[in-house]
Amino acid sequence: MIVCSFLWAQQEEALAERIKQVSEGLLEGYTQPLITAFGTGISTGLFHSAYSHDLLGFDLGVRVMLIHIPGHAKYFSDTALACSLGTGGLEYYDVPLDNMSTIFGPEDSTYVPTQSTGAVGIPTFVPGGFDLPAVPLVMPQLNVGLIMGSEIAIRYIPFTFEQSKIKFLGIGAKWELTRMPFFKPIPVAIAIGGAFQNFSIKDNLDQNIVSSKTGNLQVLVSKRIVVFEPTVGAGLEWTSVDFRYDFEYDIPDSISGVPYTVSVPVNVNIRAQNNYRVFAGFTLRLGFFYLHYDFNLLPYKTHNGIIGLTFR
Repeated sequence: MIVCSFLWAQQEEALAERIKQVSEGLLEGYTQPLITAFGTGISTGLFHSAYSHDLLGFDLGVRVMLIHIPGHAKYFSDTALACSLGTGGLEYYDVPLDNMSTIFGPEDSTYVPTQSTGAVGIPTFVPGGFDLPAVPLVMPQLNVGLIMGSEIAIRYIPFTFEQSKIKFLGIGAKWELTRMPFFKPIPVAIAIGGAFQNFSIKDNLDQNIVSSKTGNLQVLVSKRIVVFEPTVGAGLEWTSVDFRYDFEYDIPDSISGVPYTVSVPVNVNIRAQNNYRVFAGFTLRLGFFYLHYDFNLLPYKTHNGIIGLTFR
């Protein structure tokens, strides 16, 4: 359902495998921009008009989004761990790290420094990012009109990239309030809409390492002027992401002093920073075809364009 060509294309390492290299303590700082960008994009372009289709009317369109990644989302600072052999056995200590790359930051990895020979960082290094100024998303979507000004929207597609299986499903609904008898005639259409969406990423062992849920509620206002239709809207939204994977790292052997690998399960829930949006745009209707553009103001500014086929 989502094709993110810049994020996953031409990368030697799968997205899922890169995430699995990050320890639990550093996970939120490293992945927060990905979560926020995903939450932003997944809730963009759900509805491009406050007007609903008539019964069994529909439109089938392709949404193309560009999510800008701000400079502050490319770096983070946090504390890693290191482990060394002391007189009493294994000793752990904190290693403060500044200006590490997030998943959208520079490609350079950050190595965790240690204080003595034989000590190891946990992790040994924090992987670099994809060095992206923006993230594009492409989404096909079907909207179908039902009774009393209601409408449903469906988004779905599974695909595989770099051994990471991606699956997405989104279902939304909209209600054109101004079609109801209790509304006095007014020169604009007003609607409320919302959606619930799931997204998952699997690693090369076919295990879900990322599972997310996104919900939102929007209010839209539109006005048709011949073929031109301006639209404004605002909404609340949330994105919750679960990470589940085994993090592997090295520790020194208390007898030989040679590091050996151990594995610990990571099970973390992280919330995205996208909690609201305000957007404005317009649609050009050209017979059975339409073109749409809107700009979304969120923590990450987002452009959205749609080209589609419509039958009212």
